[in-house]
Amino acid sequence: MKITCNNICKSFQNNTMTLNRDVLRGISFDLESGDSLSISGPSGAGKSTLLNIISGLDYADRGDIYFDNLCFSNLKTNEKTKFRLQNISLVFQSFNLLKDFNVLENIMLPLSYKGLSKKDSEKHALSALDDVDLSNFKSSSVTTLSGGEAQRVGIARALAMNTKIILADEPTGNLDKDTSNSIVNSLVDVCKMNKVSLVVVSHDDSVLSKLNINKKIMDGKFI
Repeated sequence: MKITCNNICKSFQNNTMTLNRDVLRGISFDLESGDSLSISGPSGAGKSTLLNIISGLDYADRGDIYFDNLCFSNLKTNEKTKFRLQNISLVFQSFNLLKDFNVLENIMLPLSYKGLSKKDSEKHALSALDDVDLSNFKSSSVTTLSGGEAQRVGIARALAMNTKIILADEPTGNLDKDTSNSIVNSLVDVCKMNKVSLVVVSHDDSVLSKLNINKKIMDGKFI
């Protein structure tokens, strides 16, 4: 699915509530289906804010997001939620795993929200675990996982959703170099093969080099 960002602007009020701080100032790009985009920049540059706007978890003050020919920005909140569930997978830096569920159940849960049967959900989940080399952990409690293992579960959950877009915020932030390279290679290969649009925020140069389009945010703009 093609992603188009057209002149995205976003500002936040400072602590005194008197001045606005411009975080994003006219961000624009086109990402074709199956392409991958990395976004880098210093802390506070607006990288995660841009991902949140693309996913509909936040809104832009000005500008529009398009998915193919659909103006996502014009959708109502409930319409954005429905679209996100069917078309966008998110990988968070904080994992967002549910402690009361084991590894396999954490991956299967969002699939059930999409309407998949338990059998199909398990099939997709097991395949995704195999992609990230965690098949032996399917029955493990997520509370026993290392940071790197938990991040791989989060990535497996995104892969299992079989969506047209994956948005990842520091997906290898807690992984060693070898594991990072393996995970990113898997993400890029799976996305390219299935024509999934991939957007990754990262500070890791080895991650950035594997994506075919690289952008850096400085002072609210791409450079």
